[in-house]
Amino acid sequence: MIRIIPSLLLSKKKLVKGQNFSNYKNAGNPITTILALDSQKADEIFLIDLDAYRSRKNPDIETLKKISEILSTPLTFGGGVESIDVSKKILMNGADKVFINTAFLSNKKLIEEIAYIFGSQAIVAGLNLINYKNSFIILGDNSKKIDPINYIKELEDRGVGEIKITYVDIEGTRKGMEIEYSKKILAKARVPIIFEGGIGKLDDLKECCLNKINNIAIGNLITFSDYNIIKIKQYLKNENFEVRI
Repeated sequence: MIRIIPSLLLSKKKLVKGQNFSNYKNAGNPITTILALDSQKADEIFLIDLDAYRSRKNPDIETLKKISEILSTPLTFGGGVESIDVSKKILMNGADKVFINTAFLSNKKLIEEIAYIFGSQAIVAGLNLINYKNSFIILGDNSKKIDPINYIKELEDRGVGEIKITYVDIEGTRKGMEIEYSKKILAKARVPIIFEGGIGKLDDLKECCLNKINNIAIGNLITFSDYNIIKIKQYLKNENFEVRI
């Protein structure tokens, strides 16, 4: 089953979208956008509070609560998650899963603690990867010595239920997914892996599906084009891939 997962960024109670983690532009009202995605049968929605991620402060729980009250699609919410208390607030205010990004690089026990209290199914870890000497390293790893594939195994061992990989160098560029390294990750992974970065046209999605990259996060494809989830899934169905319509 192919899963199409809108990946949205929240800033000052509005949606924004950028390229390579910069040059952010207004991308609309979060509530109306998410309601539309919900009606179009998105398989999951990621909503990350960009301001909380940057400032390492508490995320926008008020907006989360408003969205969760009208949403039926599974919602993963994050941004600035560095403690059990913040995780609890997110999960108690309507999110199905909590998204943890760079915090676990400095606090490896955080995932274990959240998994113990809320269960592995409630945790999604995010790894932002950048090109470095013909391979990839984790953004935030100042030592540049952590192998992402080995680190994924450690995250799995600590109790994470799902992992989202974002390729920073191609994020927002619409130049196509990083296929070969994604295949290496999938060959070793034991939990579902979501991949994001570079999806700019329907053929990019087809290329992912042909290479067993079945959990695909998209942003610019639906934000700054005429495509929506219905059109995307119908295209994939016509290409003989299994999708939820």
